[in-house]
Amino acid sequence: MKRVPVLICGGGSVGLSLAAELGWRGVECLTVERMDGLNMHPRANAVANRTMEYYRRWGIDGAISDAGVPPDLPANYYYITTLAGRILHGINLPPFRELNKLAAAKGGYAASEHGWSPYLKTITGQHEVEKVLLDYVQSRESIDFRFGYELRSFEDTGDGVVCRIARTGEVAEEEVLCDYLVGCDGGKSMIRRELGIDLKGRSNLADFVSFYFRAPELMQCHDFGHANIFFPLHRDHRGFLLNWDGGTTFTYHVILDEGTDWRDVDAVKAVQGLVDQETPVEVISTQPWTAHALVAEQYGKGRVFLAGDAAHLFTPTGGFGMNTGVSDVIDLGWRLQAGLEGWAGSGLFDSYTQERQPIGVRNTSEAADCFDRLFAVMQEGDDLDDDGPIGDEVRSRLKGLIEQQEKLIVSSGTLLGYRYSDSAIVVPDGSPEPDDHPRNYVPTARPGHRAPHLWLQDGRSILDLFGAGFTLLIFAPAGSEANISPLITAATAAGLPLSVSLVEDAAAATLYEASYVLVRPDLMVAWRSDTPPDNAADIIERVRGAAQVLVTN
Repeated sequence: MKRVPVLICGGGSVGLSLAAELGWRGVECLTVERMDGLNMHPRANAVANRTMEYYRRWGIDGAISDAGVPPDLPANYYYITTLAGRILHGINLPPFRELNKLAAAKGGYAASEHGWSPYLKTITGQHEVEKVLLDYVQSRESIDFRFGYELRSFEDTGDGVVCRIARTGEVAEEEVLCDYLVGCDGGKSMIRRELGIDLKGRSNLADFVSFYFRAPELMQCHDFGHANIFFPLHRDHRGFLLNWDGGTTFTYHVILDEGTDWRDVDAVKAVQGLVDQETPVEVISTQPWTAHALVAEQYGKGRVFLAGDAAHLFTPTGGFGMNTGVSDVIDLGWRLQAGLEGWAGSGLFDSYTQERQPIGVRNTSEAADCFDRLFAVMQEGDDLDDDGPIGDEVRSRLKGLIEQQEKLIVSSGTLLGYRYSDSAIVVPDGSPEPDDHPRNYVPTARPGHRAPHLWLQDGRSILDLFGAGFTLLIFAPAGSEANISPLITAATAAGLPLSVSLVEDAAAATLYEASYVLVRPDLMVAWRSDTPPDNAADIIERVRGAAQVLVTN
């Protein structure tokens, strides 16, 4: 029987990201994907700033940026009647290449979204992201990635998980014993079903049909100019039109009227109807799908875990689905390594559900709210383009509603501002919790929050200081390293990987608001204090999941 430390079921963007994370950590894993290759139909269109921060660690952020909309183009989002009609509202973000200049001009981090991360949303199709991820995964010797294989069954024995895999469609099976099994096997997850875990929330928000097509003259059929996304509001054309490369290939997600069969929608007529004229349209692929806001009640049992669509199902408004899934596996990856290396406490894996399941509920609810608000302004017909007072009234009313929906596009509060409240593996410091606002992110190094970005004086992001293990940042004067020797001793005794970085940067010290800050392997803050810990062993026990109660110093 073949033995592997981790078996990943599902090779989409989330499964690939987990494989990449484990490969970056040098952890052996086997990934099985039942399809014969990548799904080349674009689904997600925006790689979140948080996701790009993870991909930055593997050195693939540049390749992903280069695979998307040209970085010299502005990121525009237009709410239109149709492409043959009028613009009601636009949101304009700067080109990617201008972001760092804007951040520097605004003082590095605090003033605006341009400085909250090294990235804004990166407009690259999920199919292109997966190509880059696959190249990286296939470059790592510790990863066995197999297309055309499926997981047939599994049994958690307590000491491991016996999995039966086979070539898709063939009878002969192969047994594989793994230490941990992770289900990244999508919304109809077999693993979730076999674990007996239910989904809760709102189902069937809307049915869609998605057309991926090439239309080289489409941008010449209107006067709006480049946009990453057009939102046609006319009820006969409502949906999302996504631009993949500056103006030749697109995806049109058409919201289906109740009772309409997606097979009855003619892709060419739908696209030409948007511009109210004939233009060449080559349909590359078509996929139907349904929007939900559903979350698994728990994210695993025993040695088996869920991530991505297996754990939560989204409506795409806001672009949270794939990105939430990637954060799942970054949170899980270091726990898997800890379990394999023997320094995971007995509560470390329980804390995965404790931390990530509430984020799934938060993010699916926010995406559903964005969809509800957007769908509410997609109910008008020809009055949208009326030249008289009726049209003026309709457009004015809808514009006012749309202006209140900008969190759909500008959503760093959701993407960066999540926090692990009451986590069993975070040491609280008693500081007040900032508002959890969908649009506005409050940079904070409060325990349980994302370690905030800023540009250091040497040109690096502070995120570049964080490695595969825990990182202790010291903002105290030189020589203070000796004060934390008990923490290093406790980490060494527990087997917990810990590196120390002395940061001599006044802006960073101000941002992190403490002399000592412990950052987890998933770039989240675990502990901070202005004084060296007098209970170092307790802190290490807490953050590795071996203690449930801790009195802080």
